[in-house]
Amino acid sequence: MPRTATGITGIASRAAVTPPGRAALVSITLARLRLAIRRDDAVSGAIETARRARFLADRGEHARAHRLLGRARGLLGGRRAAAVVAVEEAILAMNTGAQTATGALPPNALTDLLALADAAWEAGADAAAEELLDMAVRMMFHPSLHFAAATSALTADPAVFLAPLRASSAWAAATAPLASRRHASARKEGPERVLFISLKNWTFVRGIVEDYRADPRCEVRTLDLRGLPATPTRRRLLHARLRLARGVDPVGAGLPTGDFDEAATALAWADTIFVEWGNAAAVWASLVAPVLAPRARFLIRVHSYEASTVMPQLVDWTAVDQLVTVAPAIREILRASLPLPDTLEVATVPNRAQLRRFALPKEPSATRTLALVGWAALRKDPAWALDTLDLLRQTDPAWHLLLIGPGFPSHLSPEERIYADAVTARLAALGNAVTITGRTEVVPQYLRRAGVIVSASRREGTHEGFIEGVASGALPVCRNWPDVARWGGPAALFPEDWVVNTPQEAAARILALADDADYRHRQQEHILRANDWSHVRAHYDALLLGAAAAG
Repeated sequence: MPRTATGITGIASRAAVTPPGRAALVSITLARLRLAIRRDDAVSGAIETARRARFLADRGEHARAHRLLGRARGLLGGRRAAAVVAVEEAILAMNTGAQTATGALPPNALTDLLALADAAWEAGADAAAEELLDMAVRMMFHPSLHFAAATSALTADPAVFLAPLRASSAWAAATAPLASRRHASARKEGPERVLFISLKNWTFVRGIVEDYRADPRCEVRTLDLRGLPATPTRRRLLHARLRLARGVDPVGAGLPTGDFDEAATALAWADTIFVEWGNAAAVWASLVAPVLAPRARFLIRVHSYEASTVMPQLVDWTAVDQLVTVAPAIREILRASLPLPDTLEVATVPNRAQLRRFALPKEPSATRTLALVGWAALRKDPAWALDTLDLLRQTDPAWHLLLIGPGFPSHLSPEERIYADAVTARLAALGNAVTITGRTEVVPQYLRRAGVIVSASRREGTHEGFIEGVASGALPVCRNWPDVARWGGPAALFPEDWVVNTPQEAAARILALADDADYRHRQQEHILRANDWSHVRAHYDALLLGAAAAG
């Protein structure tokens, strides 16, 4: 686990609230690195240096952190330990937007870093192994490599991307299946006891929880892991994984399992455990559920975002009965990137969506209005929709764009800011041809103005806003989401003729079908049959209630 700095360096860290204090921290850190090199312990010196650079960067001292790492790299010369500061430099560059890919990383830096982690693990230096593994995954799973303009490095080729980790003995230990502690389930009489677990975000599962609270076939409890004494984080879970690999029980690994712990009580109560999101909650539950709920059925639902994060890699999938995904493309990405056991059931079921409330009469202006719901993000790529609009307006200047939702947030990465500024300038130039609603709670009413609903995204799981637009009776035009196209993309989720590859194809589809009311109505009926909760509910009955669903 991360340790509080002690001794001279700790004093300097606490004093580094002024420029002289920060300069002193740099000097002391470099002096300690020189001493570590003389003692033939360059790795620990490099780790400490990387930690101090992170301390400075977290306080906005990016230039000073860069200089510290650069000087440290010079001191380390050709030693393998130089990989530690090189990787930390790459992470800092990605954090500040100076680098959006690993191109600036010296050759073999990542593999050298993981070799150091392996050596530390084999030598019993677990704290160093943990620090080095954490540094490796912070770089490999940096958001700029997966959620920026370029295709996710993982989804482009999982085997190539994950090869360095899969070759690491320390990482193999941190992700190895744990000894089975599960027992055959013993069905009891009475309502099914269903426990829903999440970490902060209940957006897509809140309605499901409420529906099953009202179902006499089950009893429902919820557990939000932010209420734990120590909220699960990547670093804490990696620490626990390594401790468990050494044979320590979950209590010794730092996982809350006490008899009077609320989480332990809830898990012991459950017949079925449903974890929402493949994030830290999923990892945590996979480590503790086999101990505290050995007879419970255990399900994890994974959405699009988490598939390109490190968290699913840390889940002990041998503890899980069923993996639930919301889209075929996400299912296939997970199958290609995770060591899923052959015994694991995999189900793909839509989100809960009350779609019939969107089926309202259209306003007259809808005939020449295309809409995006939830648009202001680089991943949503509204520029693609603007390209489509430009083509339409060459044919008929009456075409209008309705952007439903708030604009770009104030806190963006440098790359996102460049993109947002370019889109904002284009919107300003279009003037009255674009309407931005801002944040709203009345999306069904706004969709009455939309004759065409567009999904312009680079990547989605299901794109709920697009589905809502189709349910409103708007013509569906879905970009072939480039980040997940090779995994089936939207064509595995929607009728193939909804999917287009370019703004030119989008404009042609709109011009051909926008005035075909019968076609739009048939697509509306299709999405209501496939995705409305009145039809999807039966699938969740089977997931959550199992045999009890028949009753």
